Amino acid sequence: MKKFIKIILSAACLCSAVSCDKGFRELNINPNNTTSLDPGILFSNAELLTYASLMETEATVVQQFIDPFGGITSAFNFNVLNQTYTVIRWNNTYPNSVKLLEQILSQTKADAARTNLYNEARILRAYNYMTLVDTYGDVPYSQAGQGYLNSVLLPKYDKQQDIYTDLVNEITTATAALDATKDVVKGDVFFGGNVPQWKRLGYSLLLRIGMRYSKTDAAKAKTIVQAAFAGGVMQSNADNCYLKYNSTYPNPVTQQIQQLTNTYYLAEPFVTQLKTTGDPRLKYISAIYADPGKALSLSPDTASANQFGLPIGYDSGTLPSAPGFRGSSGSGFKYSQVNYSVFGKITAPQFFITYAQTQLLLAEATFRGYISGTTSTFYNNGVKAAMDQFAAYDAAAVIPGSTEDAFLNNPLNAYSDANALRLINTQYWITSFGNGAESWANFRRSGFPALAPNTYPGKQIKGSFVRRYTYPQTEASINADNYRAAVTSIGGSDDLDTPVFWDK
Repeated sequence: MKKFIKIILSAACLCSAVSCDKGFRELNINPNNTTSLDPGILFSNAELLTYASLMETEATVVQQFIDPFGGITSAFNFNVLNQTYTVIRWNNTYPNSVKLLEQILSQTKADAARTNLYNEARILRAYNYMTLVDTYGDVPYSQAGQGYLNSVLLPKYDKQQDIYTDLVNEITTATAALDATKDVVKGDVFFGGNVPQWKRLGYSLLLRIGMRYSKTDAAKAKTIVQAAFAGGVMQSNADNCYLKYNSTYPNPVTQQIQQLTNTYYLAEPFVTQLKTTGDPRLKYISAIYADPGKALSLSPDTASANQFGLPIGYDSGTLPSAPGFRGSSGSGFKYSQVNYSVFGKITAPQFFITYAQTQLLLAEATFRGYISGTTSTFYNNGVKAAMDQFAAYDAAAVIPGSTEDAFLNNPLNAYSDANALRLINTQYWITSFGNGAESWANFRRSGFPALAPNTYPGKQIKGSFVRRYTYPQTEASINADNYRAAVTSIGGSDDLDTPVFWDK
């Protein structure tokens, strides 16, 4: 009897192993699971995940913003290396927007019905890689974002000059290929699928990348800038490339500085520039609060005479020894902070490429003789557009045209050939406040504004300003061979002093 039972069990096992699993695989697959994602949805996410700098990073390097407190936040405020901050762009760009954009391109490259999506993704991809190069130098490019697509888990680093060369080609060909008679990318959160605006964005990005060469290769800069200008750049603030936020999906930059308001202040050089030139944007950017720690619940004092930026080169302990120390106030200091009712709202927009920036770059391009035009006209257009842009922060933040004209007629601000580069690029610095990557890049390229170095004791840089960010430590341990090759390529030192190729 036992033998008979064993035979039955053996037969059952054989059935299970050989023939009785028919349909078993299908039974264990959820029919509701997604097997592929619409690249249009991926594109929306890639736009939303495009990284914008925190105030404690690039904006601190170019002395627009400062946190005087030490500890975990010690970094560019004291000219020291803090990997918490140098890795942020890398860790926010590669796993997010880059990964999504590479996936979109692989899905749409051969799809004639989605040609605009393909080319808009190429333009946004170029923007992301440009900021990576501007931040680190050599970076993974040709093999980046290929972990899932081609099982490339340890990508090589491409030379930064080669990446820029390819980005120029990518932007040029992608922008030219956009066709308003073809597919509309409905999930586009920048322009709602408006193809002519994407074309203007593409050529404005091409202008920006062309002007990066002005310091090292004027001939190349001129050629690229001429092509961008001929293609057709942004024509008004309606063409601005930016993200809109709301209380459900807040601005991550302003949300971060709202979390501990008593530690964050506007830097003295930035506030002084706005204050001494009678800049009408000051009251929308800067405010004094009776208690910095309770700034979100207090009314802001935006009177120009009361605005004082926190001095550079001091920490919370040495600040009382600074000339003209303003004193303490509640849980903080009596220095200007971001106006949390306008610029610092969690619903504040995040701008990436704007008409104002574009006009100012055209002003410099005409001054340098790259293109024809009237430098003063481009300069005035750029300044006015930058002021008009504040209406996107708050409906009440409208600067009258007469006020803008008065600002531009002020001898401190009025265009002159003798001060052209200083005027243009100082305004670019102001206009780019909130987009630290661009403020920092243009400061390195142009040398303006003429900021005094941060002399805080114990700095870890040899030069006057941070010129690049170091690679993540994880790259040195996990992707070691490619990391070492990259360090050799950029000059042998992975430090804050090694300039990117266009900054030499």
